[in-house]
Amino acid sequence: IVDVQALKKLDLKVVSPAPDLIHITYEQLTSRMYTLIHEMVQQHRTTLIFTNTRSATERVVHHLKERYPTVYGEHNIGAHHSSLSKGLRRSLEERLRAGELKCIVCSTSLELGIDIGYIDLVLLLGSPKSVSRALQRCGRSGHRLHDTTKGRIVVMSRDDLVECAVLLKSAIEHRIDRIHIPQNCLDVLAQHIFGIAISAKTHLDDLLALVQQSYCYHTL
Repeated sequence: IVDVQALKKLDLKVVSPAPDLIHITYEQLTSRMYTLIHEMVQQHRTTLIFTNTRSATERVVHHLKERYPTVYGEHNIGAHHSSLSKGLRRSLEERLRAGELKCIVCSTSLELGIDIGYIDLVLLLGSPKSVSRALQRCGRSGHRLHDTTKGRIVVMSRDDLVECAVLLKSAIEHRIDRIHIPQNCLDVLAQHIFGIAISAKTHLDDLLALVQQSYCYHTL
């Protein structure tokens, strides 16, 4: 068994904008969250911020520009998600690799498969919902040899705090989620068959052979 993850130093923490998450208004908590984000971004060369939705990605960029207009602008911060055109996404990726961006905010679009250059801090706004996803996102930082993977999970509620604390403990101990591959999900298959049927005529046997090429339906 080769445990490659053990070779990489991890600097992972759960942080909160306020010491008391109960007796505080949503407006106060949100304001402190953006102050915390700004402080951490300014302490690092390049920061990648993950949100859990595309709308949150746009919202974070908008509020940082609005709260700190002399610090953030089109020249050093950007939003990256799947709803943007391919040309705009590639432009942001190239600027990130070139070291032109101080901060980039994304949903899940920069989790996998893209060389995005040097990043020294990853912020996760809210729970990533799995240990493997937390490690994957935080692993976008510290790509240089002997560098430390540095990630911070920002929590905004008690439930998030408990969930992320347990999740982070598992990440540090290298206890990754068990992989479950659903099989023979007929509701999902029905949607794909409908899409295939309205695009062109196909024989039943050919369609079955096509579907069975997927591991999820190999026993269908």
